Amino acid sequence: MSTEDVTAWSLAPSEEEGRFGAINVTIKNGRDVFKKATISRFGNPLTGEIRSEQLSLESFGRIPGSNEFDFENPKSRWYCENGEIETLAAFLSGAFSTAGKYRLIDAASASATILSLLDSGDLDPGALGAALAGHEDLASVVKALTASASGLSAVEAAVIARRRGILADLKQRAVDPRTTERDMQGALEGHTWIFGGQYVGIAHRRNLTMLDEYDIPLVEATGALHVVELKGPNIKDLVKKHRNHQVVGNDVHLAVGQLMNYIKQLDQQGAAMEQAFRNEHGVEYDMSRLCGTVVIGHSKHVPDYSRKQIDQIIRTFNSHLSRIQVLTYEDLLDRAEMALRFEEDSLDSA
Repeated sequence: MSTEDVTAWSLAPSEEEGRFGAINVTIKNGRDVFKKATISRFGNPLTGEIRSEQLSLESFGRIPGSNEFDFENPKSRWYCENGEIETLAAFLSGAFSTAGKYRLIDAASASATILSLLDSGDLDPGALGAALAGHEDLASVVKALTASASGLSAVEAAVIARRRGILADLKQRAVDPRTTERDMQGALEGHTWIFGGQYVGIAHRRNLTMLDEYDIPLVEATGALHVVELKGPNIKDLVKKHRNHQVVGNDVHLAVGQLMNYIKQLDQQGAAMEQAFRNEHGVEYDMSRLCGTVVIGHSKHVPDYSRKQIDQIIRTFNSHLSRIQVLTYEDLLDRAEMALRFEEDSLDSA
């Protein structure tokens, strides 16, 4: 094994080239040849969205009559990309020690967890459900699990328990006066089930139009979009008295106005963007008659008003909106908890 020093350096993101970043490492710096390897990530340097990776290996000879290498004209170049890089890395690590067919599995995936349980001989329904509950890629193994009723029940129960833990954390965050909008957005990331079972995920990017970027662009099974705008839970003037009645506060009006502008831009640019996403990214969105939700505030942080009063005031406000609804974090999380309770009852009666 060589003990020579290795030099590595990086290249800054390039918006023009669509390069998110690159890392280079010297493989050989010899008398007649210079060899280097480069891993480049391509996507959007502004948003950090990585769309592809490429590994390239290059060798360079010296410029005739000079001590410098001719880096402008590689003598040879070879590259691979995306999943091919993982295959090469597995090969170099000695994973393919015997002849046969192989499948690469992420060590942190649900599939790897099942293989680990098989190796340990501990594949009973309870252990399987508990082990898989911490993974986000359960969908990849659900089809196989349905062959075993007891195994499926164990997984479903573990998923419900895990989701209850997520809800408990969110509820605790929502009543903490120090929790910010960014905190709630991070805690809700990846948990689209909280907004209802009709949503199958989020859009592949948050900036679906030229001017705006959304907190959570939900996608229904039909491809229809639903834009969620998150605000902080600690809004003291969530509701207020105006003359002889009670109304929602300025923060609510501003949030709804912001979401109205998002929907207006999506209405205006929707048809063109639908075609662009279909042609360039292979995704189908239905941008006709989009709807949206503002999640804002919590009764815990509103002095002099009960939750019932706040609910009534917001319900009156919502009754005059057509494509936007306003929810408090209390309402959002309670609805999600009721849905989990329904799933638990269905599981118990099965």
